[in-house]
Amino acid sequence: MIHEIAPFVIVGAGPVGVRMAVELRRALPGAAIVMYGDEPWQPYNRVRLSSLLAGDADWADFTAGLAVPDGVETRFGCRVGAIDPVSHQVVDATGAVQSYAALVLATGSRAHVPEIPGVDLAGVFTFRGLADAQALQARLARCRRVAVVGGGLLGLETARALHRYRTEVVVVEHHPRLMPNQLDDAASERMRERVAASGIEMVLDDGPMAILGDGRVNGVRLRSGRVVDCDTVVLATGIRPHIELARDAGLTFQRGIVVDDALRTSAPDVYAVGECAQHRGLVYGLAAPGFEQAAVAARAIAGEPVQYAGSLSATRLKVANWPVFSMGEVGAWELPDLARAHLHANDGVYRKLVVRRGRLVGALALGEWDALARVQEAVQQQRRIWPWQLARFVRSGEPWGAEARAVAAWPAEATVCNCTGVTRGQLSIAITGGCASVAALTAHTGACGVCGSCRPLLESLLGASGPREPMPLAQRLGWLAACALVLALLFVLPANLPYGSTADFAWHWDQLWRDGVIKQASGYTLLALSALLALIGLRKRWKKLNLLAFVHWRWLHVLAGGLALATLWAHSGGRIGDGLNQWLALAMLGASLTGVGLALFLAREHLLELARATALRPLLQWLHALLLWPLPVLLGFHIFKVYYY
Repeated sequence: MIHEIAPFVIVGAGPVGVRMAVELRRALPGAAIVMYGDEPWQPYNRVRLSSLLAGDADWADFTAGLAVPDGVETRFGCRVGAIDPVSHQVVDATGAVQSYAALVLATGSRAHVPEIPGVDLAGVFTFRGLADAQALQARLARCRRVAVVGGGLLGLETARALHRYRTEVVVVEHHPRLMPNQLDDAASERMRERVAASGIEMVLDDGPMAILGDGRVNGVRLRSGRVVDCDTVVLATGIRPHIELARDAGLTFQRGIVVDDALRTSAPDVYAVGECAQHRGLVYGLAAPGFEQAAVAARAIAGEPVQYAGSLSATRLKVANWPVFSMGEVGAWELPDLARAHLHANDGVYRKLVVRRGRLVGALALGEWDALARVQEAVQQQRRIWPWQLARFVRSGEPWGAEARAVAAWPAEATVCNCTGVTRGQLSIAITGGCASVAALTAHTGACGVCGSCRPLLESLLGASGPREPMPLAQRLGWLAACALVLALLFVLPANLPYGSTADFAWHWDQLWRDGVIKQASGYTLLALSALLALIGLRKRWKKLNLLAFVHWRWLHVLAGGLALATLWAHSGGRIGDGLNQWLALAMLGASLTGVGLALFLAREHLLELARATALRPLLQWLHALLLWPLPVLLGFHIFKVYYY
């Protein structure tokens, strides 16, 4: 029985614990909530620990989206030492007693430390919390060679972070391949090649037998007898659920704290969510299932008839700075019965779909993939995929085509919000009825009202159906493109700029394209502007070139294009010429006109239907790029002809 005057108590202040507080506040707005956390700092995202260690993220990035709701009493740096389920009380490490109406255990997990000799030597670290990251950062000042034990997600990210400090790093993995639980053989080999190319050494199919050293680490002995020399060892050998509190309180446990479909433990009014919970024999080691569990547990505490049916784990993050997606039955070790794999692979992309009886049951991808949201939903619902779609996937890597990536192109019965079961058709009806924001859709349909993970999908659907905002600097881009269009049209006028050859003129403007020195100056100016124009492509592909935002580079590109047209007009007197000069001028004008068309399109894109805009953009980009390719060759021949002859 819930004690009305006692607060709801959450033990654990990680992302799942914070989500639990958010969901309780939503389900029971006036309830008192107390949150305990072992660590002394504000809640943070453990997934980004390696980015913090590598210097790729600051504290704001590390804690983004983890604000504790207003009115929740937080007790950070205060460990709960015991639970008394009979009296509905918890006792913290100081001996203080706190009663609870309902207790939620979100205690997460700890780093697994293998039982091998030498794990207690100085220089051996785990990498699970912020304190571990701080200890490793302090160690790096006197560290020369690190052995990372574990070639999974955490091990590879740890190795990448440490390698950023110009430290020699060797990864030791006892499986014959990297990321064995997420990747198949081919994907793992691609990952190995990419990690090796970054300068990280790897030892596969050979695990540690002992850590060597006399007081301090000086090596790791492997099963094969090989000794890996190192002065630091980082253990990234998996996690183990924190079940000690539940075990000592007499709750049922196995690998994790056993819960039913309402996330209730064996004790009354005690719930468990996240990495510490075991549901239907499964313990999920990812945050997303914990978020789903928190939503269900909050509604169960509020008295709603809800059930948690389990989660389909999806790995979706960057490993060694490379996007990795793995979901469902990907055949990491072998394909499931009656399943067939369909592959699409090239130099920078590896994609795999696993189909059983005509339905999508797994997906694996290395590299960027715009259609991942649709793929994830299809695997989640095990949607039917047709032979011609699989043939298209093998050929192009896109099972539904580019036009179907948007949520608006999903089937009407496709589930967009898995927590509430709201479909794309229901959301489209709500939008047609006047819902013009995510908040309005949530109030009307309940979508995005639980875990919030479907918010990007709702935003995409709203973008397809409702008014869209123009791109930044759209008006400035449009005006510049219009001016450039006027300059380009000057070249197709019936009459060229006449020669000012009579003595009546004080200034003979035809000297601009007749005088050798002036003509050389304008030619080299045109060459410099062409090089400047090429920088827009470099800015798009070279991420380190981040002096200005890309939208600023785009309008500077259009400005430089207009200046190049003006310079070309002065260089040629508005004449197309003949022979090689004619081909060069036509190529420049063609590239300019397609570029102007693309700029005008981008400035007005928000006024077009999304499907039409999505189809037009790549076409215009392709035409512009096609006419740009001949320019360097033609320009080279032109310069050679001028100076050779």
